[in-house]
Amino acid sequence: MSFVVYDPTSGPVAREAALAERGAPLENAVLGVIDNGKQNSDAVLQRIADRLKERYGLKDVVSVRKRSFSQQIEEERSQNLMDRCAFVLAGVGD
Repeated sequence: MSFVVYDPTSGPVAREAALAERGAPLENAVLGVIDNGKQNSDAVLQRIADRLKERYGLKDVVSVRKRSFSQQIEEERSQNLMDRCAFVLAGVGD
């Protein structure tokens, strides 16, 4: 499967892109969620996590909240997510 991508900042040049190869199946996987602390990010990420859990039968969701959107996640919490989770969703932008 491929997509045609149009860049509105240049002339009408069509480019094709292929989808990335799929990794391990998501069924019974553990999802990690990093909330960056911005307003309503917790609600948005929770909704996404709930939908993924329902759709793919995730085993569990592990959520952490950063102290501030401008700081990186602490090493210990990052390592915990790497140890426990198959994939991670991070933050919500403005």
